[in-house]
Amino acid sequence: MTQTLTPRQRCFIGALLAAKTVRQSAELAGVCERTAYRWLRSEVVRAELSQRQDAALQQATGQLVEAMAEAIAVLREIMADGGAQSSARVAAARAVLEASLRCAELLDLARRVAALEETAPLVINVKRWEGGDAETTP
Repeated sequence: MTQTLTPRQRCFIGALLAAKTVRQSAELAGVCERTAYRWLRSEVVRAELSQRQDAALQQATGQLVEAMAEAIAVLREIMADGGAQSSARVAAARAVLEASLRCAELLDLARRVAALEETAPLVINVKRWEGGDAETTP
């Protein structure tokens, strides 16, 4: 039997995304704090909350990506401005270099994780074949 969220639970989940505490979220949703914590133990509520948090994070990430081009342009302008103070030019250059290195590291890490995820089912199968314990199935 598939559970669905009640309108009040949906309201509570929205309040969780806006408020700082569960107590505040419960107040905004018009439920007692005890009910809020009980709902937080529900798989259906947790799944919906996770989905909404993921959507909010994707939206924020999209905004950051849009702002990155502008930020890089500003840093490049400061770096190239011979009339700017040398400390400002060095700080801009440092920021560009540090961001570039972090980006390269993250891309490398993403590639490595993807490769591990591809081989994980093979490792699990080998452990099972050898008689080892494996908690997941491919």
